[in-house]
Amino acid sequence: MALVLAGGAMIMGGSSQASEKETVVERDYSKVRAGDAPAQQTVAQMMAKSDGCYSCHVKTDAPTMHATPAVRLGCVDCHGGDASVRGNSELEHDDPAYVAARELSHVLPKYPDGWHYPSSANPKRTYTLLNKEAPEFIRFINPSDYRVARESCGACHMPVIEAAERSIMASGAMLWGGAAYNNGIAPFKNYVFGEAYTRDGKAAKIVSPGAPAGTVTDAQKARGALAELYPLPAWQVIPPGDVFRVFERGGRVINPAFPEIGLPNPTGSIQRLDEPGRPDLKQSNRGMGTGLRVAIPVLNIHKTRLNDPFMWYMGTNDQPGDYRHSGCAACHVVYANDREPRHSLTYAKYGRDGQTQTVDPTIANKLEPEHGDSHGGGHGDVKQPGDSEHGDDHSPPLGASDKEGPVKEKGHPLRHIFTRSIPTAQCMNCHMHQPNIFLNSYLGYTMWDYESDAPFMWPKEQKYPTAEEVREVLDRNPEGASPKGKWADIDFLRNVYDLNPYLKDTQFADYHGHGWNFRGIFKRDRSGNLLTAEGNMATYGTDTEHIVDPDDPEKWRKEGEGKFVEPGTNPGKAVHLMSIHAEKGMQCADCHYAQDSHGNGMIYGEVANAIEIGCKDCHGTADAYPTLRTSGPAAPPKGNDLSLLRNPDGKRRFEWVWNEDGQRVLKQRSIVDPNLEWTVSLTKDSVDPQSPYFNAKSARAKTVSKDGADSGLFEFGTGIAPEERAHGEKEMACFTCHLSWTTSCGGCHLPIEANWKTEDHHYENGYTRNFATYNPQVARDQMFQLGKHQTTKGNQIAPVRSTSALVLSSTNINRERIYVQQPPIAASGFSSQAFAPHFPHTVRKEETKQCSDCHLSDKDDNNAIMSQLLLLGTNYVNFVGLNAWTGEEGGFEAIRVTEWDEPQAVLGSYLHKYAYPDYYKQFVEENGRELKDWVRGKAFDEDLSGETKAFEEFANVHEGTSDRVGCLQLRGEYMFVAEGKGGFRVYDVASIANKGVSERIITAPFSSMGHDTHVDTTNATCMALATNQPINPLRNTEAMREANQEQAFLPIYNYAVITDSVEGLVLVNINTMADGEFRNN
Repeated sequence: MALVLAGGAMIMGGSSQASEKETVVERDYSKVRAGDAPAQQTVAQMMAKSDGCYSCHVKTDAPTMHATPAVRLGCVDCHGGDASVRGNSELEHDDPAYVAARELSHVLPKYPDGWHYPSSANPKRTYTLLNKEAPEFIRFINPSDYRVARESCGACHMPVIEAAERSIMASGAMLWGGAAYNNGIAPFKNYVFGEAYTRDGKAAKIVSPGAPAGTVTDAQKARGALAELYPLPAWQVIPPGDVFRVFERGGRVINPAFPEIGLPNPTGSIQRLDEPGRPDLKQSNRGMGTGLRVAIPVLNIHKTRLNDPFMWYMGTNDQPGDYRHSGCAACHVVYANDREPRHSLTYAKYGRDGQTQTVDPTIANKLEPEHGDSHGGGHGDVKQPGDSEHGDDHSPPLGASDKEGPVKEKGHPLRHIFTRSIPTAQCMNCHMHQPNIFLNSYLGYTMWDYESDAPFMWPKEQKYPTAEEVREVLDRNPEGASPKGKWADIDFLRNVYDLNPYLKDTQFADYHGHGWNFRGIFKRDRSGNLLTAEGNMATYGTDTEHIVDPDDPEKWRKEGEGKFVEPGTNPGKAVHLMSIHAEKGMQCADCHYAQDSHGNGMIYGEVANAIEIGCKDCHGTADAYPTLRTSGPAAPPKGNDLSLLRNPDGKRRFEWVWNEDGQRVLKQRSIVDPNLEWTVSLTKDSVDPQSPYFNAKSARAKTVSKDGADSGLFEFGTGIAPEERAHGEKEMACFTCHLSWTTSCGGCHLPIEANWKTEDHHYENGYTRNFATYNPQVARDQMFQLGKHQTTKGNQIAPVRSTSALVLSSTNINRERIYVQQPPIAASGFSSQAFAPHFPHTVRKEETKQCSDCHLSDKDDNNAIMSQLLLLGTNYVNFVGLNAWTGEEGGFEAIRVTEWDEPQAVLGSYLHKYAYPDYYKQFVEENGRELKDWVRGKAFDEDLSGETKAFEEFANVHEGTSDRVGCLQLRGEYMFVAEGKGGFRVYDVASIANKGVSERIITAPFSSMGHDTHVDTTNATCMALATNQPINPLRNTEAMREANQEQAFLPIYNYAVITDSVEGLVLVNINTMADGEFRNN
C-alpha cells in the first residue's frame, strides 16, 4: 500500500506523530479526490485510470493489488490522484520537472513533516497521525485503512469491512474492558469500551448489526455477543478506581488544574501552606475526576504502549516484528519481520527489517540515509518470479553491523499485492503480548526475564542514560529497563538472534515486537534439567539417561544444522517447546481462517467468544472422525465447511486421501507454502487398538473410566461409554492435557512519573506530562493451574493463568513517591491479580501433561504440584517489594531491599550484578552486603547534570510498638500488626518511600474520632489476613454478581483474624480500610 508514492529526497527521522508545532498545510483535493471504486469496468477504463502513474512507476507487482486478473481497478480507483498527469521516468527524482509531475499527480498530506514527505516508507510511530490527516491522503497511502476502506474496497467487500471494523482486533475490547474491570475502573465484565473512528478520525461508538442496530438477541448474547462499545473516555475526567490514600478527600493546597513545578502560588493564608515534613499529598482540592484524582490506569492505556497499536493504526515500523500498515493491509500485505522459516516460511529469506522486494523502480532502489543492513537467504515462495524452491538454505548475508555499504530503505511491504498467504510473523506484530493473548508460546517463546544469559544482554560497564536517551528508547520500547540494557541499541536488538550459538541458558527469537526480547522454552524435568525428546518431564533429575549436559556442544544445534532450520525440525538435543503445529510449519492462518480474522459481524469482548475453530473440527473425537465443520462460539449454527476451502494455488486446503498403506487419512496443505503439506492426527485412530496409529497413553487418557477408586482398577478403552469417562470432551478441553507449558505473568509494574511530557496514542493525541513505563514483574513458564472455562465454553475444565495484573507507583512533580507498588482492587471487590482460562497454543504429541501433573502420585512426590494446580499457592510467584518488613521486640521495621529504578533488582542479587554493576560493587564491597541507611549518587555528574547519577536514599524505617511484635502483614498501604499486650493495630505506611514525609509510618493521620485502628485485646500473639492482596468485599453486591456471573466472597475475607493468648480467637472487620473513605477507618 505504501508503495504507490513516488520517490524524492529522503527525509528520515524518529517518531512521526504530528508535532504540536507542525503547521497544517491546507490542500485542495478536488482534482485528486477519487469516487468510490467500481465493482466492474472495462480494461480501457481501468488503464485510463493508471496511465499517468506508469509514466513514472513503469511497472508494479500486481497492477490491481489482486493476484487474479479478474479484478479490474485502476490506480486512481484505489488511491486517488490524477492519472492524467504524465512524468518522465528517466529523470532523477529531484529533477524539478519530475517533482512538479509528482506534486500534481499525487495526493499530498496535510502533515508533510509527520509523514516525512516525500518519502514513501511507513514513518515510525505514527499512532494518531492518521486521525488528523485528510482522508484523501490516507486513501492514497493505504486504501484499505478502515477510515476509507468503504470507499475503495466496499463495492466488493462491504460485509468483510463491516465485520472487520467491529472485530476484537480493531476494537481492542478485551484489554480495555479487562483493564477497566480488573482495576476497579468500570463495573462491567461484559465489556463496554472499544476503539473505532469515523472517516475523519473522530472517536466512534461501535454498534452491533442487530434489528434495531445496537441490539443483540438472547441467543447471540448467550454466545458472547455485545450490543455496543463506547470510546474510552479521557483519563482526565474518570474517577480513580484505586483506594490509595492520595486519592482520598483532601488536597487543601493542591491546585486542581495541574500545578507547575516551582510555582507554589501561595495566597498568604497560613492555612494553605504545607507543613514541613507533612506535605499535602491529596490529588485534588475538589471532587473525583478533577486534578490528578483520576483513573491513572486509563492514563496508561491512553499513553503507554501496552498492546497497541490496534488495526485502526499502522504498526510502529521501527524494529523487527513491528512492520505493518493499518486496516486490511495490516494482515493481507506482508512485511519482512522475521527470518525464522517456521515463523515465516516462504517469506523468511526477506529478512526482518521491513524492506521491499518490489519491481517498482521508484521504490525498489531506495536506500536508508544512514548505515543500515541488507538481508537475504533462500526459501521458496508462492508463485513469485525469481524465488528459490522450498528447502533452500536459510543462511542470510551479513547483518547491519557486519556488512559495509548502502542499505535498502525500511518500512515498505514486500510487494504491492494482497495475499491470503499470511505468515505467523505478521500476526506476531500484535500477538506477542499478554493482553493480546500472548501467542509467543505458539512459537515456543516467552518474555525474557532479564536474567537468562544476562552477561550477553547488559553492558559490562553500567549505563547511566540521560533523560534524552531514556525518552528516545522509551518511545520505541516501554520497558523501564531498556535504556540501561544493550538492547537500547536498535542494531544490537535486531541481531540478538545471532547471539544464540554462544548462549548458555536460553535461545532468543528473531522478532522484537515492542522492542522486547523473547526467550525460548525447552523441555525440562521438574528439577530444571534440559531433556532430550525421550525424557520424562515428570521426574526430579532421575531420568539421567535423557538429561542434556549443559556443556554439550549440540545442546542448541546438532552438528550440520544451520542458523535456521526447515519446518519439521527440532535443531538441537534440547527440545524447543513450540507447538507441534508450528514445528511442522503451520502458520496461524492455517487454523484461523477468514472469519476468525475478520470477525463474523458481531461485537465481542473476549477472544474465546470470537473464535469459530475448535480442536475437534480437524482432529475429531475419541468416537468420531472430524466433520470439518467449525464448532466454536462464533461459528454459525451448522458451522462453516472447511472442506470447501481452497488455497491460493487452487488446491484443496483439506482433503481425505488414501495413503500407501491403504489407510484413509486427512491431508492439510499450507496456505503459505504450496510445497508443504502434512497428515492430520485423528483422535479416533489414536484410541483404536486396530489402527496403526493406536497410542495406549492416548487411549487411556481419553477413555479411562470414572469408576475404579474402590478397586484400584480404572478400566479404559472404546468400550467405556462417553458419559462414564473421567475426561469427557464436554467436561474437559483438549488442550488441558495436550499443552506442554503455559505462560503466567505475575503482574506488570507501571510507575507513573510527572515531568515526562509525552503524547497520547489514541483519539485526539493530546500532550500531558505524566507517563508510565511498562515493566513485566514475573513471567514464568513452569506453572500449571486448572479452573473452569467461561459459560460460552461450557464451563469446561481448562488451564488458567494470571494475566498482567497491575502494580502501580507514582512519582509527583517534586519527585516524591506518593504511592509505591500498589495493586488496585477489581470492580468485583476481588484482587486485581485476575486469573483467566487460557489456551496457550503449546500443543505437543510427546511433551503433554502426565497423570501426576493433575492427580496425586503413588510416589507421594507431587503435593506442591497439586497445590499449585488448584491455585492454593506455592510461592512460585512472590513479589519482593521495595521493602522487607520485619517484627522486633519493641517495634517493626521496613528494610530497603531493592532498587527503585527498573529493573527493580534485589540488592546483591544475580540481576543486580549485571544490570547495575557499579551499584552491585558498592553494595557488596563498600557496604559489605549490609542493608543500612545511606545515600547513593551525586548532585552533579561529569557533565554537570543531575540526570544520570541522582541521589537515591536507602532508608530503613523503624516504628515503635507497645510490646513485642508477634506477627505482621502488609496489605495495600496498611500494616496489620499483632503487638502482644499492645493488642492489634493497623498502621498507615502509605508514605514509606516518600522523601517529603518525615514520619513515614504513623498510627493515624489525624484524630482518633475519625481514625481508630487499635483493638485493645489482652495479649495479641499473632494475626492473619485471608489474603495479602488488596480486596473490598463491599463492592461484591448481589447485582454485581448477577450481571457479571461473579462468585460471592467467603465471610472470612471480611476479617483480620487475631490470636490472643487470653481471649482466644478474635475476628475484626477491616472492610472500611478499603472503601476509599478515610473518616470511617
